Amino acid sequence: MVRFSDIIKMKSQDIPRDGSSGGGTGNSTRSKDSLIQDRKISEKRLNDASSYTGEVIDYYEKFIKRAQNIKERVISNQGLTPSPILTDLYSIVKDNIVDELYEYAMLVPGDYDEMLIHTVDVTFIALKVGSGMGLETKILLRLGLAAFLENVGMYKIPSRILNKSGRLEVDEINQIKRHPEISYDILSQMGQGYSWLANVARQVHERMDGSGYPEGLKQDEILELASIIGLVDVYTAMIMKRAYRNKLIQTDAVKSIVEISKGLFPPRIVKSFLTQISMFPVNSYVRLNNRSIGRVISTDKSQPMKPTIELFIDGQGNEVSSRQIIHLAENPLLYIEGNASADEMT
Repeated sequence: MVRFSDIIKMKSQDIPRDGSSGGGTGNSTRSKDSLIQDRKISEKRLNDASSYTGEVIDYYEKFIKRAQNIKERVISNQGLTPSPILTDLYSIVKDNIVDELYEYAMLVPGDYDEMLIHTVDVTFIALKVGSGMGLETKILLRLGLAAFLENVGMYKIPSRILNKSGRLEVDEINQIKRHPEISYDILSQMGQGYSWLANVARQVHERMDGSGYPEGLKQDEILELASIIGLVDVYTAMIMKRAYRNKLIQTDAVKSIVEISKGLFPPRIVKSFLTQISMFPVNSYVRLNNRSIGRVISTDKSQPMKPTIELFIDGQGNEVSSRQIIHLAENPLLYIEGNASADEMT
């Protein structure tokens, strides 16, 4: 939830405030065809989300409810109990449904409180990245718990600041930058056995080059779990709509991560992120060189630029009536030309 464009001072040309990829003519008026195609993508996402198993949907809903409960308890100064969260995390890891939960989370429309969505998405994406790093189950559970609770300090930040549509003032930025310390204080109340959790939460916004906060830690001074969550937190913030900007399309967000991550996050974590999420993330929408549009349904780690695509708009702009699957690795004449940004589909 951190306003990363203000806090890490990314250049406006790197992540345009309108959420576009930076290309195109810059016209602010969108065509009727563009709006229709945007609607088709939204409808397709809803249909795709309905194809997931009840177990995946139930776990997603359960974590949303748990996040809401955590928020209410923090606001009312009640204590937190990690045991139920750890039990669910263990089941998710044991049943090997991390990938499915991640994919489902990327499809679900944002009808919930965005802070709750952010918390749940960070948790599932962090587990996916951690799994790609080969972390053992005990460490994965710690990672999932820390990802789910690291942001509790944000619930103490005034909503007028979090929901502000304009650029933040310096004092407002400083208030937001206090949330790791607030999270540390809240989680420290859980006892000595969870001191590691409080320390991870305190370090999520630290960066290898010392540019992070609250302590300006560098390199190995930063806990690995904190760096994993820190990278995922930035990515998740990029792909979610905020009061002060539109969301970035997943493919653009991954490219931005590649651009900003050097020197900020350990290479081992960045490598796992790119391997697990891919330059063309599962459930992102892309435009092929024949002008057809489809959804990425699977990626190949050996050929990351050649994912498998399910088409739903053909090269003439017509909706595909029957399911068509394109394996780009088997079709050398087809390649991804860009994302399915509505501004690019006119």
